[in-house]
Amino acid sequence: MKKIKTKVYHITYSRDIGICSLYFWGCNIRCRICLLKKEAFDCHLPENRLRIYDPDYRSPRPRRFLSLKELCERLSNLTLKTTFLMGAEPLCDTALEDILEYLKQQKRSHISLLTNGFQLPPLALLDEVIFSIKAVSPDLHRNYTGFDNADILKNFRTINSAPGIRLYAETVFIPDYVDEGEVLKIAAFIASVDRELPFRIDAYLPIPGLPWRAPSVGEIESLTEKAKEILPRATCFYGDQGRTPLAYDIEKIF
Repeated sequence: MKKIKTKVYHITYSRDIGICSLYFWGCNIRCRICLLKKEAFDCHLPENRLRIYDPDYRSPRPRRFLSLKELCERLSNLTLKTTFLMGAEPLCDTALEDILEYLKQQKRSHISLLTNGFQLPPLALLDEVIFSIKAVSPDLHRNYTGFDNADILKNFRTINSAPGIRLYAETVFIPDYVDEGEVLKIAAFIASVDRELPFRIDAYLPIPGLPWRAPSVGEIESLTEKAKEILPRATCFYGDQGRTPLAYDIEKIF
């Protein structure tokens, strides 16, 4: 096993259904709005589910990162039916391909990568890509992330055409910023690639120091119905103060 460090700082797991999530630190864009500025750890853990709705709450930053050897040791006795690679941005980890090879060859895991799409992932080692589209309007995307989105949108099309990859899209609905009109533009772009792609609209969770508010449940429901006219498989996450039951229990592994 190579003696190298990873950028993995957090692992959660469901023993009931064999789902594991690896959290990677570091990013290749500079989003003004990023959930990690409020909660760096899994929002579905019992201790985190409610406190993320406290407007003044900020979680601590990661303090330690696992070596590749430590990561493999912590996963060795777990049944990994599906492994999610979460961000920040997993593609910033120079050890990512080593991790993917271990998950695929040793654990025989189905692998799903969450990415901002700024660079193409190693598709041959993946089964799914969850692609987070911040905005399609170029000026808004630059304001949001500090970067142009031309290559990002091109990468979305490339991943959709890759054999053996299931592609999902998501965005964050931020009233008065990434507003209803922009979310519907994102839906229209996705539909221009493939109208049958799944698309999830997440409710913005306010971050201390930023001026934007969370959408109401009614607002996001209304927007989702409009998005379904463009993308039939559109769904949403309400941000409903933790009232929606979790689909499965999870625990902290690291």
